[in-house]
Amino acid sequence: MATNNAPGSTDVFGPLRSLLDDPSVSEIMVNAPDKIFIEQKGLLKKTPLKFKNAAEIMALIEHIARAVGRKINTESPYMDARLPDGSRVNAVIPPVGVDGPSLTIRRFPANAPTLQDLVNKKALDEKMAFFLHCCVTAKINILISGGTGSGKTTLLNALSSSIPQHERVVTLEDAAELKLTGDNIVRLEARPANENNSEINIRDLLINS
Repeated sequence: MATNNAPGSTDVFGPLRSLLDDPSVSEIMVNAPDKIFIEQKGLLKKTPLKFKNAAEIMALIEHIARAVGRKINTESPYMDARLPDGSRVNAVIPPVGVDGPSLTIRRFPANAPTLQDLVNKKALDEKMAFFLHCCVTAKINILISGGTGSGKTTLLNALSSSIPQHERVVTLEDAAELKLTGDNIVRLEARPANENNSEINIRDLLINS
């Protein structure tokens, strides 16, 4: 994740820089200046890294908001956005954030996994992968649900590898994070309201699609 700091300036990402440079870290969670957690290779753990204070976290959140054309303040105290590298960011500040500003950055692999990749990682067995492949090719409706970080997006990306190449796919997302395989894909992303633009919600995208 690049930043446009001037030569010799302090990296705006501060203690998070080493985590952002580590491809094995899939999620970064900043709950407080001295409470930075990560998900690494499927496991959650607390890091020894720290921000100096809440103001430093707030400065980072505001920097990210400006970079993606959003505004976060007491009137609009939360933000869900997508960074240019595909990472998804969620930030919450007071008064919604009772204990101060918090920040979550979820990162995604550069290449979408296939069902065979999940089999190789022992997330599925061969029979399960074949069954899911048949469901996709037969155009059966599939609902994917689960807790945060349980692999919903990973599974959906993998299922997309079974969609016949001649099919057209349209995706509707709050913040675009899917990396579907195939060429005939149209990606639509919702947009929150701000001082310059009106809201475009998922229902609007569905009607358009």
